[in-house]
Amino acid sequence: MASSYKFRLSDDILLMILRLACKEDQAAFDDYLLKEVAIVDRRWDDWAENFNYKHYEWKDRLDEYHLIDDKTDDSPPQSTLLQALGVCKHWYSLFSKTPSMWTVLEISFREGAAALEHARTFLHRSESCLIQITILWDDPTWILPTIIRYGDELPAMSREEIMAGVHLGSVMEELYAHVHRWREFTLRTTSIAHTYQALSLLSRPSIHPAHKLEKLHLQFVHSPRHAAYHIGEPSLFPGSAPPIRDLLLFGISWAWPASSTLSSNLVDLRIHYDACDNSDGNNSRTGHEAEILAQFLGTLVNLQTLVLEVDLKSFGAGAIKLPHLHSLAIKSCSIPSWAVKFLQNVKMPVLRNLTLCRALRNLRGVECLIHELVKLTDPDNSADPLELNELHLINVEIDYLDSDVLRCLYTQMSTVETLTLGPGTRGDNLALATELLPTPRGLPDLPLPRLRSLVVFDIPEQLLRRIVLERQSLARPLEAVDRTDDQLQRLVDEAEGS
Repeated sequence: MASSYKFRLSDDILLMILRLACKEDQAAFDDYLLKEVAIVDRRWDDWAENFNYKHYEWKDRLDEYHLIDDKTDDSPPQSTLLQALGVCKHWYSLFSKTPSMWTVLEISFREGAAALEHARTFLHRSESCLIQITILWDDPTWILPTIIRYGDELPAMSREEIMAGVHLGSVMEELYAHVHRWREFTLRTTSIAHTYQALSLLSRPSIHPAHKLEKLHLQFVHSPRHAAYHIGEPSLFPGSAPPIRDLLLFGISWAWPASSTLSSNLVDLRIHYDACDNSDGNNSRTGHEAEILAQFLGTLVNLQTLVLEVDLKSFGAGAIKLPHLHSLAIKSCSIPSWAVKFLQNVKMPVLRNLTLCRALRNLRGVECLIHELVKLTDPDNSADPLELNELHLINVEIDYLDSDVLRCLYTQMSTVETLTLGPGTRGDNLALATELLPTPRGLPDLPLPRLRSLVVFDIPEQLLRRIVLERQSLARPLEAVDRTDDQLQRLVDEAEGS
């Protein structure tokens, strides 16, 4: 008679296995967020003109959106930890009473009223552990277009949106009572009402300072209406000096956090905000937002990465020093209005990676940036010339740029090893790439002599092959990649047609 033997894993091994499963959960959740953003971005670009509809037209767009991309309504992947609780009483007791297992909280608007109990249970089980929070209140049906015609009125908030706001407020209040345990906090919204509601809650005084918060991502996505800050309103986390190292403000004004609380710790900063269409002008309510941004940046002495996806009317600040800034990306619909002044006034002695992106098609005047780069890289014009390792030019139009200026820039950029051209400008990329060919003088005037990696869009294969072959005898081997395949070409066409 065969005997049976039951083998039971020790609690330590069970916890080890579940921790590994939770890491896989986090990776799956990150993939889910990227997929959601990618799907929605195919329908709405935060910079494009897709918001210029009357409301009945917008409803048709939403119907089309759901018909084509029905997967965007998928719920986030289910938590392995929550599933493990239902296996048996022993597992429930072990996992529910191990606070270190309860450090990552992900809540979606799809949970409805149950979201509050979810938050309470999590906070109770995590005890005093530091926690990482992600709140997704991002139903695409809450997105509203811009009013562009006289007499067009926005509809009242739906019952679902109102109730979701009630649930969000309850969850935020419960979590904010434990703000002293926050290590990371991410909020993604699509409703302007929910966004202001959350910002208001985060601006309330608390008996517990947010002294452990290292990552703050506030994302109001896919809406032309951004969350402006009015002078006199309380700043985020009043009375606290959170040691934030990673800050993302998407669709939210840079004036919401108090710059004095971020100066010594902030390393990575990304801002996506339209100060032209979302401010009240230069009046007492929003103030001079360009000056506020300059003051904000001027305090970030340890900043290493900066992404400015902003629209400004000007940038007339005095000298700003960012002594540790290594990477800068500028994407704007109003580049000629402020970006040149920014490059002139901001001192970045260790800047090595630069990305310049024109956000809208048919934007003129971008050539001024190229002229400014020529000045910044000229050793005869500057005691500390700009020495880049990477240069990425995205959708940069150079219709009125003399080829000699571009050749001068390439020759002076003797340290650039990686160059990206495109996508979005077929003819301009052709001109930008052509200037990489060697001159008759050979090595002394070789454009970008240290170039090792070239990524291009929308240029003939024959030209790319010629660039590689003709540079081969004069410089180090060049790895060139043409990214213009059929799929990418369709994306470019869609972007240009928006």
